[in-house]
Amino acid sequence: MTTFEEFYAEVVAEAEAEGPEAVAHLHRLEDRYRLASDLIGCRLALHMTQQQLAAASGIRQSEISRIEGGHGNPTLKTMGALARALGAELRIASL
Repeated sequence: MTTFEEFYAEVVAEAEAEGPEAVAHLHRLEDRYRLASDLIGCRLALHMTQQQLAAASGIRQSEISRIEGGHGNPTLKTMGALARALGAELRIASL
């Protein structure tokens, strides 16, 4: 059985073999899903539903759903509103 780490290592290797454009695309996907994961984690830690977050942030529940599903492309304004409603902050973290 292949672990997720092994599978992901194969995905990275394939992207690297395809070239810089494929690697850049992979990085964009990583960013999108990290954002979705962080948003879901914050919301669930506060025991909030998407509907409650929508009411607190002024962002439509359907947009929150798209972002959490990794399909949205939120603006900085949208992410700021969501972060404030979650008592969080937007920042670029060092690696």
